[in-house]
Amino acid sequence: MTQIVSQKDLTSSRVIFIDLLRFVAIFMMVHGHTVDVLLSYDHRLPGSVGFNTWLFFRGLTAPLFLFASGFVYGVRFRRTDSPEKFKLISRKTIRRALLIIVIGYLMKSPTPSPFHWTHVTYQMIQLFFAVDILQLIGVSLLILLGIETIARRFKFDAIKPLLGISFLFLMFHPIVKLIEWEHWLPLSLSSWFSQATGSLFPLFPWGAYLFLGGALGIYFQRKSYFTDLITLSKVQLKFGIIFIVGALGLNFFELLIFNNSSFWTISPNLVYSRFGTVLIFGSLFALVSISIKSIPQFLRNASKNSLEIYVLHVMILYGSSWNLGVKSFLGNNLNVIKTIIGVILMIGLMILFSEGLTKFNNVIYPKWKSKILSRLKKEKG
Repeated sequence: MTQIVSQKDLTSSRVIFIDLLRFVAIFMMVHGHTVDVLLSYDHRLPGSVGFNTWLFFRGLTAPLFLFASGFVYGVRFRRTDSPEKFKLISRKTIRRALLIIVIGYLMKSPTPSPFHWTHVTYQMIQLFFAVDILQLIGVSLLILLGIETIARRFKFDAIKPLLGISFLFLMFHPIVKLIEWEHWLPLSLSSWFSQATGSLFPLFPWGAYLFLGGALGIYFQRKSYFTDLITLSKVQLKFGIIFIVGALGLNFFELLIFNNSSFWTISPNLVYSRFGTVLIFGSLFALVSISIKSIPQFLRNASKNSLEIYVLHVMILYGSSWNLGVKSFLGNNLNVIKTIIGVILMIGLMILFSEGLTKFNNVIYPKWKSKILSRLKKEKG
């Protein structure tokens, strides 16, 4: 007998899929940054299988975070076919993207004030313009919105160009990496293409993960049958395996020809394998979402507050122009057990922060706003 699934169940599964994806992505990032700040270099053994395995999965944090961001906005863009509603979504997306970019640059500001740069050195300016994950997300969201807007204007499917751009960003990454962009472009622009200026997340290859998430998010929202969650899972699993097997195969040939492997250092095979692993993660989340009827509220809240959690935990751990971070006091001085305790404490702190922020946004702020508005009305009256 064919199983009939209600639209309510379908919507619930989709929301759970998104919340799970964002929750895991942000707390993988909190975990990775905490370990990076606390764990002593004596316990980071390059030849250790355990350490390299952890390093690989830590390397999945940013791709998964970018994939989740693209997915969420892909779903958001396809929630309506109404031009008026899409314009409203577009304006909100532009404001959000610009805010993310500004926050990203403010967090890297060499001075507390943007008007006092008298003693700022070139190295500080270089660090300021270096592209981090927030700037990348902001600009990539604007590109994603631009592609979706053009697709709506000329009546074509945005999924194919997004997938094409994703693969181009991924495949041409080794070539783009060889170009000395800083010789051709000013620092503010060359940082978007080159890691030589200190950028951690240039557009190539990192933008690929967000565009891939956007493509799958558009597909996910457009379909109206519950079974497409299974189809989505199968497609992601298939391509994920192809990328991983391809990366391992290329690495095998590198070993065979050169008797050496650069997999963990400069090889593009590491990027390909991460791309494949992110797809497999997405596949697993889609399957899990089908069987789960509900998730804890704190998880949903943390998912919605992922940007705020990211900003706060980075400032606590690494510091900024306005505060000293944990790195200044305990940086790379703890053993494995103490580092694990630190990770648990940081995750707990971020969950408490998220709950407090949710209460402020949903309860405290509306009360304050209502009281202020009522007072203003009385004064006018």
